[in-house]
Amino acid sequence: MASAKPMFTKITLGNLNLNHRVVMAPMTRIRADESSLAPTPLTAKYYAQRSTNGGLIISEAVHISPEATPIWSIYPTVAELGGQVPGIWTDEQTDAWKKVTNAVHAKGGYISCQLLHTGRVAQGDIANHPLVRGSDYPLPPVSSSAQTIKASDESGNQYNWDAPSDMPRVLDVADIRRIAEDYKKAATNALSAGFDMVELHAAHGYLVEQFLADGVNSRTDNYGGDVDKRCRFLFEMIEALIDVVGNNRLGVRLSPVFSNPECKQIYFGVEHSNPESLYDHVVKGLNKYNLAYLLLTEPRVGGLSAYHNIPIDLPKLQNTRYRQIYEGKLIGAGGFTPSSAKEAVKINAYDLIAFGRWFLSNPDLVSRLRNGKDLNIYQRSFFYGGGERGYTDYPDLVTLQTDLSDKFEQVSQDSISTHTKFR
Repeated sequence: MASAKPMFTKITLGNLNLNHRVVMAPMTRIRADESSLAPTPLTAKYYAQRSTNGGLIISEAVHISPEATPIWSIYPTVAELGGQVPGIWTDEQTDAWKKVTNAVHAKGGYISCQLLHTGRVAQGDIANHPLVRGSDYPLPPVSSSAQTIKASDESGNQYNWDAPSDMPRVLDVADIRRIAEDYKKAATNALSAGFDMVELHAAHGYLVEQFLADGVNSRTDNYGGDVDKRCRFLFEMIEALIDVVGNNRLGVRLSPVFSNPECKQIYFGVEHSNPESLYDHVVKGLNKYNLAYLLLTEPRVGGLSAYHNIPIDLPKLQNTRYRQIYEGKLIGAGGFTPSSAKEAVKINAYDLIAFGRWFLSNPDLVSRLRNGKDLNIYQRSFFYGGGERGYTDYPDLVTLQTDLSDKFEQVSQDSISTHTKFR
């Protein structure tokens, strides 16, 4: 096993002094309160379980408005067991997040609030939610241009799951100004709730990428056309958030893809004609802001993306090019194993590594990585929706010494490869 030492050296991230370089990645869990779209006491327990002294957690995507919020009942467990994604635009939601941040801080940890507007991915069914019904909130779907989510080869329909997507309303300049204000209000609420940082989710086919991508953005105004104009929306949202949170307290997430004709990755139907040139421009442009960090999704990750003709060497790191472009701290996410994470930090490909699924199934992941202990195997069928199962019931090493030892399968860290698939 590669030495764990590189992962357990201290590092300064923005205005935070971290004791190690293991980050909990943002992961949608769809377990917010049904009526308020606020986190629950179980949410606070979930984050507290995974908090460490001097460690960073990035929250699940937190939605900035009803217009930004999808209903994920397309997942079978959500349809069966219920569940919603959380928001942070109401006082009740903000107060509930305070309990989460207090729980993290009680363990000596830090937490960044990932803010999201999903754009055309959110559909009109949010209008039926009691929190929204009868209000004057702007409703989805919206996007940079009037283009629905294209049909997927894997699903045979436009929305990649079980229903066609609706035609989005094109955001005019007044709408864009309003969305900037929505981000600012969400960031203000996040700071009030006790978050240490805020992250702008600008990845995975959601609204920001719908402006960046020439496969979606067909505008002819100052927000469409050449690369500079397509990047304008992103940079304006960054500036709006910095106005609220200040320097060193904002992170940005991007999911660069590449134009290998034999392997094309697409998130929610968002395509690029020349992604390398675009993302070089984006990342270079981020240097003018005093960001806390840039979080990059390695393009080998699956989830909400669609692959075509995957080459055998895909799991190799693809985003190392941005180390030469970006001047700040880099966090890598997407398909990292314990060994590949340690190696990535050792060779300075990334400053920190964010784990998702392994952090989900191992609340004491940091300790296990440090000491080379076996890991609980995550259970995919309980990723989304429902209650405690697959959420707060994964055992730490102390609990495993009791009667739960037979309930969860384990795997040695050395036996996990990037290609390893678990149920």
